[in-house]
Amino acid sequence: MAVISTFVCVDDEHAYPAVVDPTERWNGWVNPGFAIEAVCQLAAHTEEMAEEFGHDCTDQIKVIEGGPVPVVLHIRWQYLGDEPGSAANVVEPDKNGLYWIGGYEWTWYIVEDGPLFYSKKAAFNAWVGMLDATARRIGEVGRSQMPDALAAIVDLHGLGHIQAVASASGNDWPSETEDDGEDEYGPFDTETLGEGDELLRKALDFGRDPIELEMGGWRLAREIGPGLHRIVFGPLDAEPAGDGPLETIRERFTEARRKLLTDYVPTLAEVSRDAVPGATGVVASRISPRRLLWFTTSDEGVRTRSISIPADKTQVVIDRLSVVLAYEPTTEDLAACGWKPVDGQEDIDAHLLFFPAA
Repeated sequence: MAVISTFVCVDDEHAYPAVVDPTERWNGWVNPGFAIEAVCQLAAHTEEMAEEFGHDCTDQIKVIEGGPVPVVLHIRWQYLGDEPGSAANVVEPDKNGLYWIGGYEWTWYIVEDGPLFYSKKAAFNAWVGMLDATARRIGEVGRSQMPDALAAIVDLHGLGHIQAVASASGNDWPSETEDDGEDEYGPFDTETLGEGDELLRKALDFGRDPIELEMGGWRLAREIGPGLHRIVFGPLDAEPAGDGPLETIRERFTEARRKLLTDYVPTLAEVSRDAVPGATGVVASRISPRRLLWFTTSDEGVRTRSISIPADKTQVVIDRLSVVLAYEPTTEDLAACGWKPVDGQEDIDAHLLFFPAA
């Protein structure tokens, strides 16, 4: 068995150091072995899940000490009534001290970026939180003129993002009747719709990926038209909170974006130097889908174009940059994390990052 050291995840919440044989899979999932320290982390997390969701909804891992070596008890509470013989088993360490848990049963997958999993997760959670807070704030603005507003249909690419607003009473806008008035804005004035559009724009500046927007609660409104999303406002009986909570969440998102930029520097340097030995930095574009422009190979910025590098190694760098720049960091974000604009390359929004010394 040719094992590798890596990190694995099963619930999209936690990553654990483990060893796996990448060729040994069950329906695509891996079979990991853990050191006792990782098992203790896993045990603590299954305890938290059992308390939150109920013991009959999740397996539980318990570490039992006191003997010559710790052993692990894998409990499946949901089987206790009907299949008591399958409800638990003891996992002992192998000759290398590893505990093989959940293989051929749990959907373990490899986390390529290891500990950086948490930086990515924090940035994603902050982004989703901002989407939710933005929807709530737009609802508060809209309810100043339509008190029972429930949701809006928005066009992410239109000049005026808000296309329609649904109400609890059924008096939706637009009504396609004379109630919409000569300006066709119905109960709204241009300032209110403009404020809502500006809130949307500030959120969309950081990404428009339909899948991530949907995970943030901005659902595709396919039944109405292509490219439209439905955002649901907060509960009708909720007290208006104003701009304060949204500003706090925006600040949290800024911190998470910058942490992602900072935490990924070592791995970005590693894959860049694998592609170009002696690379001292990388130049990337905020607006190019490919992101990677060239490498530097001296402090003076001698350029090495990626076209002359093996495609597979170039792609690894591009993939890293795609993660680093996933949430469209601002110029201020980049400057705060050591990226500098490249003179003469403003048309492609090029920025240079010098790596720490190898």
